[in-house]
Amino acid sequence: MASIKYGCIHPSPVTKEYPVAASQFFYHNGVNAVYLNGSGHLTLALSATATFIGIAIVPTGMGAGTSSAYWKSSATAGADKLAVILVGDGYQFCVPAETTITDAMRGNACDLIAVNDGTATTINTAASTTDMFIIQDKASNVKAGAGLADAIVIMNPAKVQADT
Repeated sequence: MASIKYGCIHPSPVTKEYPVAASQFFYHNGVNAVYLNGSGHLTLALSATATFIGIAIVPTGMGAGTSSAYWKSSATAGADKLAVILVGDGYQFCVPAETTITDAMRGNACDLIAVNDGTATTINTAASTTDMFIIQDKASNVKAGAGLADAIVIMNPAKVQADT
């Protein structure tokens, strides 16, 4: 099932729909940052991804997958489409982190921990290499049911994908 805890905290964000690359895993309780590959298909951003276009809204169910923990796109590129909240729109998101979020982390840039295999995707508060997100607050201050290792972040507008 799609996450009821993680994702955009705005009730109805503006989105844009894109076709999805083949065999992409979107963990229901994860970050799900995405970029466009050379064919114009959404691809899951991984730990070393330096730019991205937004965060995908993952549908309920498994898609072409075999686990209820994630939704997997079709083995055929472009067969599925997902809505994306774009980097420049300034929305805040509740996301899981790899460690407890503290007040001192507000304003810090942080990285993404992700692989395309259906395992959890989180923000990495201990690293600041790709700086994809900016921590705004502890999620427990903003969202009911949020845990100590949950953060409120915005997508770093300096990391928007702008290929040449």
